Amino acid sequence: MSTQVTSGAFINVASTPFFIPLQQHISFFKLKNLTRSGVTALGVAGSLTSTRIVRAYWNPYMTAGTAEIEQNGTVSGILAPLNVGIAAINGFTIFNAANPPFPGPAITVNSFTPGTTTVWTTNTAHGFVVGDNVRVTNVTSAPQFGGLTMTVTAVGSTTTFTTLLDSTGATTSVGVVKKVGNVNLPNRSLFTPETRVIAKITNANPMVITTLVAQNYAVGDVVTFDMPSAWGVPQLTNTTSGLPFQATVSAVNNAIGTQTVTFANVDSTNFGVFATNPVAANSNPGHWLLSGAYPFSFPYMIPQGEGNTNQLFGITPSPLQYGNQNVLAFTTDNTSYNGILIGTGDGTNSATTGGIIGSTVDAWFWEAYSSTQEYPQT
Repeated sequence: MSTQVTSGAFINVASTPFFIPLQQHISFFKLKNLTRSGVTALGVAGSLTSTRIVRAYWNPYMTAGTAEIEQNGTVSGILAPLNVGIAAINGFTIFNAANPPFPGPAITVNSFTPGTTTVWTTNTAHGFVVGDNVRVTNVTSAPQFGGLTMTVTAVGSTTTFTTLLDSTGATTSVGVVKKVGNVNLPNRSLFTPETRVIAKITNANPMVITTLVAQNYAVGDVVTFDMPSAWGVPQLTNTTSGLPFQATVSAVNNAIGTQTVTFANVDSTNFGVFATNPVAANSNPGHWLLSGAYPFSFPYMIPQGEGNTNQLFGITPSPLQYGNQNVLAFTTDNTSYNGILIGTGDGTNSATTGGIIGSTVDAWFWEAYSSTQEYPQT
């Protein structure tokens, strides 16, 4: 029996999870915060700190999102004692694109505050961090939100979090929420960018679309739209030629809380207004549809391929998005890989705000062990 060891180092961004892509099976993983152990490394000055996770460990028998940890105690001179324990939230999550580790446990939603963004309140500490993707279900008085996946854009307390859902006019409700991913994880669809629910559409030139979850589109990608009639933008469903309406991505802003895609070749100034329902009582122009319009299908932006926006021999390609390329070229490139996600919080093992990575910029060293033979669990 032999063991392969892979190692590396990185500097984190404050309060941001860190993903390490790894190809091999991970039998054991350990991580050390060099900076908070007092070590100067990678250009970051060491600073011995009390109550910070300085070592963390994971093995395949542990629950996803947890970590065995060593945490500094009170500093005395140049030494600090180590306390051994468990990080119950925002620890390590092993990611395998063929077998994603989510969803997380069901958490009860007590209510939400309607508005241009939505603030959700849970009955227990949710453990979510900015960048987590969550899905709400069983929203009894607001069934129009059931099944929506959204990126957490802010965390107000241990029991509140915010998403970009524009719920103006909705009735607050109880429900259930689960963590289903994180924006720092790689694409889960293996070969194509993922289909994304449309949250807003600007009536402008160029057209800008906001998504509820940060997406992985790139400039030059071609998308189509599934825009049910309930959403009131018939221009994105081409009923004249029978062909789908295609648009080429000209800019992407995936900053959490922005989550927009721009289409320079689409002037939507005179398009219908998003969420203008044919039934006046169900209409909610510019916002998410009201419960009276339910049931309905979600409006989607769907990956189509790559296009060519350059002119060919002085002739504009028609349709413009197709040009002289195979528009499905990039969908055959496997963009998936495995790895480990290091969670973020306050840098401690707090049961409500904890997480391995804290609010400081630190240097880290890691080792991943891969055993060629493992005995079965007994």
